[in-house]
Amino acid sequence: MTTEEEENPTDTGAPAESEPAEAAATEPDERDARYLRLAADFENFKRRKGQELADARRYESEDAAVALLPVLDNLRRAVEHASEAGAEEFFVSGLQLVVREFETALERLGVVPVPAAGERFDPAIHDAIAADESDEVDEDTVAAELVPGYRLHDRLLRPAIVRVVRPRTTAANS
Repeated sequence: MTTEEEENPTDTGAPAESEPAEAAATEPDERDARYLRLAADFENFKRRKGQELADARRYESEDAAVALLPVLDNLRRAVEHASEAGAEEFFVSGLQLVVREFETALERLGVVPVPAAGERFDPAIHDAIAADESDEVDEDTVAAELVPGYRLHDRLLRPAIVRVVRPRTTAANS
């Protein structure tokens, strides 16, 4: 008998009897781990779906609000021009009342105006269509709001269209 045979006399190339026992012992552990992963995946799925449903409810009025903003703009223009055109005071005050009710209805839906005039220019919420230079400002500032912008909660519906005032550049800075 050689030394190898003495060390392992039953080595026939087949797995030892302890290996199936070990495999049987690790099988429940693997099943438990798979079950825990599946349970965690399902909890994550439920959480994501809940968040998606909450977002859908929160922003469900977005399309309607976007469609109604031009109507509000036109009502405001009508109020501005009605008095200039010599319309009766009761007619102008009626239009103003409709504009206020419209704004109140939009606010109840969560639609609020974007701050503009006098604010620091922010390209994320303002669209600049003109720029002037001035010594009176240190940074780009909104000088006038031409068309108001609106948000629905934290989502921008429409940027404010503005005119911007920039700090004057000198020849040395150019």
